[in-house]
Amino acid sequence: MARTESGARSERRALIGRMARAALTKGAGAIGAAVIAVLLMLAGTASAATPSPADQNCLICHGTPGLEKPLTDGETLSLHIEGDHFADSVHAPLGCTGCHSGVNLASHPPANNPIVDRRAFSIAMVQVCQTCHADKFEQWGKSVHAALVKDGNPNAPICTNCHSPHTMIKGAAASVATVPCKTCHSVIFTAYTTSVHGVLRNGGLAAAPLCFDCHGAHDVAVPSAGVGRRDVCLGCHTEAMASHLTWLPNVQLHFDVVSCPVCHTPNAQRVVNLILYNNSTQKEVSQPEGIPRFELKNGTPTGLPGLDPTTLMTLLTALNGQGIKGETNVRGRLDVRTGVEDHQLTFATKAISDCDTCHRQGATAFQSVEVSVAGPAGIPIHYGADKDVLSSVFSIDSVGGFYAIGGSRVTFFDVLLFLALLGGFAWPIAHLIVRWVVGRYLDLTIPHEPR
Repeated sequence: MARTESGARSERRALIGRMARAALTKGAGAIGAAVIAVLLMLAGTASAATPSPADQNCLICHGTPGLEKPLTDGETLSLHIEGDHFADSVHAPLGCTGCHSGVNLASHPPANNPIVDRRAFSIAMVQVCQTCHADKFEQWGKSVHAALVKDGNPNAPICTNCHSPHTMIKGAAASVATVPCKTCHSVIFTAYTTSVHGVLRNGGLAAAPLCFDCHGAHDVAVPSAGVGRRDVCLGCHTEAMASHLTWLPNVQLHFDVVSCPVCHTPNAQRVVNLILYNNSTQKEVSQPEGIPRFELKNGTPTGLPGLDPTTLMTLLTALNGQGIKGETNVRGRLDVRTGVEDHQLTFATKAISDCDTCHRQGATAFQSVEVSVAGPAGIPIHYGADKDVLSSVFSIDSVGGFYAIGGSRVTFFDVLLFLALLGGFAWPIAHLIVRWVVGRYLDLTIPHEPR
């Protein structure tokens, strides 16, 4: 239906709404009832989308643009509903009372119905969603979004942030043009549209992943937690392991400690991420309490200098001495620095395949190092670290599990190797010299019988 026709219907309904309120205010008894009945019939003919008679009754007022309610915090809550859009939505068969079952028309609007603010009202209203969508609501309850809501984040999305309840069209969330994720993640979504995934999806390949294919639709998890992006990528690219075996040594090790975007986003800035990990819980360590270095200032990590090798060693000693069940150690992983770079994946033919990119002394990939812990809702918080933590003798116990040949050389090992080689050559040479000296000494001191 043309947008102009829809707009005309809205204007007619707005006029009818104003007339209805005037009738309710000034009319009385049978006259008022008659006026309202006529307006209801007009409302029914004003729209070809055929809302139910009960819904048309609600739209006499709520179909009026600008209808709003003052809130306790001084803001206002819009009460305007586009009747035409609601009639086309997936919720139209439920009708207004399908979600607003507590409304009693005999006493509506109530004389006193204080609402503190829009956020509190929205959070309270989405509890209705689980009446029909119990499985999705349960999935959302385990997501990073729900965790952020519980943590008090005012921007964390709830049901109605992604699914407009009065205009929801089936399949809208699965379209590149209308996927709700880009409302909050616009910068990342822009990066996605230029990636191999975005190019293929926009080119008509429906199998190319959209946001929810990698992150989940309702059970959205922290993408960099646990093993990181590896299992997400391998979920579609099941042949990746076999194809890498044809040219890449130690494939499993690379898949364990190198995230896919490191090679598949060639222009990204790379960083060594040293993750504090608990062996007992098999999870990242939460933000340690009582350690000044891990205190947040204004919501961000303190601006203290990066952790040096001895500080990291001391930190792990302190964490393992706080009575925490299980040993806390460090798991190293090579990552890209930002979420934007995570989504700028290129075609496989353009991915990095030169081993020298990382496996050489002074490789750029090993010049940036950070230590991360699990912050609110499991979202990692990153703290700067000195790059020497990768090559110091004091770090052997701390980061011994993350060592890249040529890229993160521990100079102490080089000294030991030199001494070992020196000792290996020196021993037989010294042995020969001692034998020669002893032989000469014996020749000079032991008298020989004349022949």
